Amino acid sequence: MEVKVKEMKDNNELTLEVELIKKDIYDIKSNHLTHIEKDLRDVKREVFKFKYIAWTAIVIFVLATDKFTEIIKLM
Repeated sequence: MEVKVKEMKDNNELTLEVELIKKDIYDIKSNHLTHIEKDLRDVKREVFKFKYIAWTAIVIFVLATDKFTEIIKLM
């Protein structure tokens, strides 16, 4: 009989753990994933801005060089 009582206790503990895991999965799906998605959108936007700022700076440096002004004069 003692063995069966222990099995019941283990089974109840497992059931409780399964319910806790289900709750954690629901919390992650409903809350954390939306926050992660929002954060990734913000990061993507910042990378996009930085890319165009970098390209603008490169173009300005190229336009400011003496070689570029000489090429323009030749045209």
